Amino acid sequence: MSLSQISRSLDIIPSTALHILRELVSARLVSYDSEQKIYRLGQGIIDLAQIAIKTDSFVEIARPHLQAIASSFNVSTTATAGVDENHVALVDFVTPPDAVYINLTVGGRVPTFSGAAGRCIAAYSGKTEAQLQRAFSKIRWNRPLTFKKWISQVRSAKKEGIAEDVGYFALGVTTLAVPVFSPNGDVTRVIGTVSITAQLEAMKKSELIAALKAAAQDISGHLMS
Repeated sequence: MSLSQISRSLDIIPSTALHILRELVSARLVSYDSEQKIYRLGQGIIDLAQIAIKTDSFVEIARPHLQAIASSFNVSTTATAGVDENHVALVDFVTPPDAVYINLTVGGRVPTFSGAAGRCIAAYSGKTEAQLQRAFSKIRWNRPLTFKKWISQVRSAKKEGIAEDVGYFALGVTTLAVPVFSPNGDVTRVIGTVSITAQLEAMKKSELIAALKAAAQDISGHLMS
């Protein structure tokens, strides 16, 4: 469909339709044919469908754990999975009614090695330091972060079984993530939490981390069985 056809169908002005379409093209959910000046569904739709199929059991198994942790600690809990080599997507989340509101969207994609989830996945990726540095350089960080510090955090994530991003990827927001292991030992899925940094500092963080690790271990066990 052309821009004018789309805007008429949705009864919105062309400039608004164009802004939305540009965002959808950027996310690869829509493609644009510059010669014919028409829009079509993009490859990203297929990617999302495939990840939905692949992660169906992961979401089903993880959700009770996300709900329990969210309720116990009054914090938003998340399940994240790899979409392709370059992106991960949020596949499920639970936000308790009294938690500080943070905008989360299922299907929202970010670079694979960003945030706490990215550090977990990087730790088990099998990639060389040079490969990780190239990927790291393409991430837009909101707080200055050197590769030396980031790779140290990646190594710590593998040693400690927990990764943390304190406002580097999203200002004022802290994310925690623990790895979920596939039957072949790979890590392309994680569970974690997302919270306002001040909120997390007021919690019993050690108990929250212990709960996340126990949940991830149980989820991994079910996926391997």
